[in-house]
Amino acid sequence: MRSLIFAAVAFFAAGAAHAEPVTYALDPAHTQVAFSIDRFGFNRVLGQFDTVEGQLILDEANPANSSVRATVQIASVSSGNATRDEHLRGARWFNAEQFATMSFESTSVRLISDTRAEVTGNLTLLGQTHPLVLDVTLNRIADSPNNNRRTAGFSATGTLDRTQWGLATAAGMIGNNVTISIEALAQVPAAAN
Repeated sequence: MRSLIFAAVAFFAAGAAHAEPVTYALDPAHTQVAFSIDRFGFNRVLGQFDTVEGQLILDEANPANSSVRATVQIASVSSGNATRDEHLRGARWFNAEQFATMSFESTSVRLISDTRAEVTGNLTLLGQTHPLVLDVTLNRIADSPNNNRRTAGFSATGTLDRTQWGLATAAGMIGNNVTISIEALAQVPAAAN
């Protein structure tokens, strides 16, 4: 979620370090924010948000100074079932009509290793903002082979209690804890290369 957000980050020293922080834009065609939630103890429902945009500022010389922000369009939720998706967009769940987006903005980056970091930020959902911690892994940072643009790819995971954001429909029956999985690609905009 992603957020994201969302969200998450290639915040690690790799490749030739830049003297100044560099701004990357999330590539919406290659960024996925997925979730899973328990359904009555029988199985887990899987879904994702198809429309994500955002920006990260990567400081390779001092990764802890990096940051990320991302926005997810709630109406883009997709769980493989049209009826369920309509319920998820409705007032009892994500209430997409009143709250069109959710967003994540990092507040700190704590390095765990050369390729992993704990990214803490604020997730805003249903008009409420609470902290969210993501475990982020840098997969690769290099020039992309298809366009020669500086590219960072990363994976992130996290867990949140949906009731903290007021998403309490069927609480205790349908799982309160939601698992988040993010696969993201970010590139330096073409004009900046």
